[in-house]
Amino acid sequence: MKYILALLFLFCTLTTKAQKPEVLIIDSLPPQGILLNKGWKSHAGDDPDFAKPNFDDSQWEDIDPTSFVPSLKKLQTKQPLWLRIKLETSLKTAALSIKQSGATEIFLNGRRIKSYGKIDPTGRHTLAFTPIGEYLLLNLDSSTSNTLAIRYYFQKGIRYKVAFDANYPLFSSKLYSIDSLATNLDYPKYFWEGFNIAIGVIFFLTHFVLFLFYPPTKANLWYSLWGLLGALSGYCLLAEKTHGELYLKNQFTFLAFLANPIGNFLVFYTVYLLLKQTRKFFLWIFITLSALATVQYYLSEHGGESFFSFLATLSYVLLVIYMGYDAYKQANRGGLYVMIGMFVYLISWVIFISYFAGNPHNEAIGHIIFHVATLSLPVTVSTLLGLDFGNTNRVMIKNLQDINRLSAEKQQILSSQNETLERQVEQRTTELRASQAQLIQSEKLASLGELTAGIAHEIQNPLNFVNNFAEVSAEMLDEMHEELEKGDTTEAIAIATDLKTNLEKINHHGQRASSIVKGMLEHSRASTGVKEPTDLNALADEFLRLAYHGLRAKDNNFNATMETHFDPDLPMVSVIPQDIGRVLLNLINNAFYAIHQRATVETLHATSLPYQPTVTVSTQKTGNQIIIKVQDNGNGIPKPIRDKIFQPFFTTKPTGQGTGLGLSLAYDIVTKGHGGKLEVESTPNLGTTFIMTLEQV
Repeated sequence: MKYILALLFLFCTLTTKAQKPEVLIIDSLPPQGILLNKGWKSHAGDDPDFAKPNFDDSQWEDIDPTSFVPSLKKLQTKQPLWLRIKLETSLKTAALSIKQSGATEIFLNGRRIKSYGKIDPTGRHTLAFTPIGEYLLLNLDSSTSNTLAIRYYFQKGIRYKVAFDANYPLFSSKLYSIDSLATNLDYPKYFWEGFNIAIGVIFFLTHFVLFLFYPPTKANLWYSLWGLLGALSGYCLLAEKTHGELYLKNQFTFLAFLANPIGNFLVFYTVYLLLKQTRKFFLWIFITLSALATVQYYLSEHGGESFFSFLATLSYVLLVIYMGYDAYKQANRGGLYVMIGMFVYLISWVIFISYFAGNPHNEAIGHIIFHVATLSLPVTVSTLLGLDFGNTNRVMIKNLQDINRLSAEKQQILSSQNETLERQVEQRTTELRASQAQLIQSEKLASLGELTAGIAHEIQNPLNFVNNFAEVSAEMLDEMHEELEKGDTTEAIAIATDLKTNLEKINHHGQRASSIVKGMLEHSRASTGVKEPTDLNALADEFLRLAYHGLRAKDNNFNATMETHFDPDLPMVSVIPQDIGRVLLNLINNAFYAIHQRATVETLHATSLPYQPTVTVSTQKTGNQIIIKVQDNGNGIPKPIRDKIFQPFFTTKPTGQGTGLGLSLAYDIVTKGHGGKLEVESTPNLGTTFIMTLEQV
């Protein structure tokens, strides 16, 4: 009995070892090719023997390599992965199309025939790649089985997310006969991707042009952005299909997916504006759900449809239908069209999902139904925007016709009034010329008024001294009288001595007041037009001081630093003193005005760096030229108006504070009266410098 059992055991063992490994037998290849999804073995590890035809892979795991990588999560951690399949066929040559999600080396009967991507055994620099529109030629041995072995590496950092028709199979391959390649229907076609790009560009250009023609309709702008985004999304989908590098395909897929909720929002917001909705919480509901759907897609492991994406789509449909219904109740026919477009969208989607999604035999019809679904509402909205633009255009044409009619009626009235207007213009011109002459005289008097204000402040000091010493002297006379009555002549003599000192001070300050009055009289008298040798240093110093006191007389809280840099070797210059004095007074007054304005603003908006108002007057002799500079650290003069400041009646001061003739008269005095130059340099927030250049004769 034991011998019988031993013989049975030996028979079973021999029978098991004699079993041939599983072989895929292919008798013929149809034109559409054969998908190699059965008969594959997989094993983790790396051994050169794995590629040899006679290697025993019977203990390897069965695998369908056409499965999506996200469903083969355990295999992604095994580097490298080997795949093997045995083929028996009477064909001597065949073509293999490949779609993969990693980097591979392909071996046929132990010989490496092709590699796709870049393999790094450490895994750090592996580059996943899938061939696009490429066929691998296989030279088969028809007398025995052929072994196809794949050495497979995954690229780190790629997230295999399913979106649209993008998927990531481990290793999907189809075998074709050489004769069928010319008519192979599996060759990549990108008609619909190009169609999406073209439609997006057309929508963008059409509605952006409509917006440019009539900007008040903001819906056209938002809708043009939807068209632009649709074109970019179409480009991303096209790039995903035409790029072989997996990382780029992954990024393009994500960008296309991200464009989807943004595009839906732009369509939604366009409908919101077009139907004149006011419920802003509709927008926030849709924005929130779309954002959550995008975040969930990004964080999810496999991508695809999610709970929040379903809610976002549902809210999109329901809110658009509600807005359409609400608008239709308010007698807005656009609401009816929007509802019809949305119902076409829903019906088309149901038909597509039910009969055409994932069905390669009706791919063309499926694409048509899909695009009917996705474009039904956008085409409806675009039509409504076009009709709205047309209505607006008709209203504008009618208004223009009414305006032309009214213009024709009023033309006769206007022509009859032309003669009256011409007479009035002539009369007003005469009055304006008289007013100009008065303004010029007023500007001259204004400069005298500025000077008088400064002189009044200057003369007040000596007068105060005269009054004070006069009062003290009167009291001292009373004291001296009392001392004389007492017979104290010594004290009386001492008082008389002090009294004499007071009288001398009264005389000194009286002389000072007299010189100021004399200077005022000399300045106020009409210019003789005769040039005299003049000390410009003294003249500039005098008017700097008088202008400052003139401003202080108006605002006693204002303080400023006055700096002078006078050339000690400056010679006497032949000028008309009264005229040059008027120029200096005007320039210095403007400088004080500028720093006063900035000081007022700096006080209201105090900063960590205190502002110190400063006016600087300097003189310099260069060759035969005398240069006088009046500089301030005010706000400066903006560049657009810098070329206008010497024009008559141009002023930057508020109404009533300037006639616009001061700098114009100063310019004429320097250039025409003295043959010199008056220039300005200014930097915003740093200050202004007026430069007067006189020729020394």
